[in-house]
Amino acid sequence: MSDGFEFRLVPLDCPTCGAGIQALGEDVVYYCTACRNGYLLDQSDWSLRRIETAFVATAHIQVQEYRPFWLLPAKVDIHQHQAGNGGFTGILSAFFGEEGAFYDGGQGIFAVPAFQTSLESVTRLVRSYTEALPELKEKLGERLLGGCYGRQDAEKLAHYALIATEVDKPKVLLDLKYEIEFGEPRLLGVPFTKKADATMDAVFGIEV
Repeated sequence: MSDGFEFRLVPLDCPTCGAGIQALGEDVVYYCTACRNGYLLDQSDWSLRRIETAFVATAHIQVQEYRPFWLLPAKVDIHQHQAGNGGFTGILSAFFGEEGAFYDGGQGIFAVPAFQTSLESVTRLVRSYTEALPELKEKLGERLLGGCYGRQDAEKLAHYALIATEVDKPKVLLDLKYEIEFGEPRLLGVPFTKKADATMDAVFGIEV
């Protein structure tokens, strides 16, 4: 114990197969390449909790690395929505459609990066992958980098991206009151590629 903070060494051995897991110092999301299982560090008891993990299929795409995204099933209830154009302009259209028939609630899946990048990139990634998720085929078994954002961080970023995409056009959104009920999450490995000094996702070309 030092200055009120507790320091703890957590052995990163895979709970399933016992293999060592590679990670960076701030990571809380991990992937075992030996048995192909994903894990989240549960900071309540400092154990590794298994998380279902899949990968975006990448036919004809050159991939340098896979980065983790949280897939958050969600039910969105809109209590108040007033906009100059009458409909949704951002992520909400993936849950309700552009016409905005929100009285019965909308269901969908947020796709949120579990790694650190700018809020602008987060917003673009969340919107692009949330809207395209039904069309993305998935597969098992790749090498996945660790992630520094846990489930609660991902939920906060989902809220941020939802609002940011609705106010993308100034003075369009006048009022928005909503709540989100999140379901059980899983991880998705998203392909990234490098070009010159830039790193970008291999599907939409969004730079991180």
